[in-house]
Amino acid sequence: MKTTTVRDKTGSITVRLSGVLSPTTQTTVRAAIDKAAAECPAAVLVDLEGLRQTTAGHLTTLASASYQARETWGVPVLLYGADPGIARDLGAYRSFVALFEDRDQALAAVRAHVPRWMRRCLTPVSSNARAARALVDQACIAWGLHAVREDARLVVTELAANAILHAVSDFEVVVSCPGRYLRVAVQDASTAMPRTVVPGIEHGRGLHLINAVSTHVGATRIRGGKIVWALLRTDR
Repeated sequence: MKTTTVRDKTGSITVRLSGVLSPTTQTTVRAAIDKAAAECPAAVLVDLEGLRQTTAGHLTTLASASYQARETWGVPVLLYGADPGIARDLGAYRSFVALFEDRDQALAAVRAHVPRWMRRCLTPVSSNARAARALVDQACIAWGLHAVREDARLVVTELAANAILHAVSDFEVVVSCPGRYLRVAVQDASTAMPRTVVPGIEHGRGLHLINAVSTHVGATRIRGGKIVWALLRTDR
């Protein structure tokens, strides 16, 4: 089983599955969906066009991964592109999975039901830390997330400062709230990972502050750079 993860400008993450779904590959599929959901994107789209199965029972992996993403992270998982046989068998799990005929239909559902997503591209100048805070302010006010607004401002200030000082590249700030977490993320063109994700190494003060106010902090390498993100619970 081959899994490929793609991030796009809609705020969603697509997990493409290619191969046979079997007892030996179920763990791989579930791990790929879980990892994508843990970043709290607007949604996780699962492309089933390349998926083959041995028995209908193995599709429970897709149902359980969808349920876990929704319950743990508040992130919807939308499946699309299944062949007729797999689509028919997934009908047994209709209470747990959202299945669409193609990617366009899945994206339309994301836009209709997950509108809490904002993005801004910025240049690496010190004044743009203020612009990043302004985006967080706009999001928190629009979505009524006043309890986490100050912490979110602190997080985006530190993430933007790191991008400006160390990546020295244009960077993108994304703020989203698909469920119980507010996700604040900064993408830049540097492949150097922040030291907070390397155990046992002394961290900088700014990264300590991010850890102190966030429920989860992580970093993901992508083609052409990385995304550093933090999750803040919205129900505290």
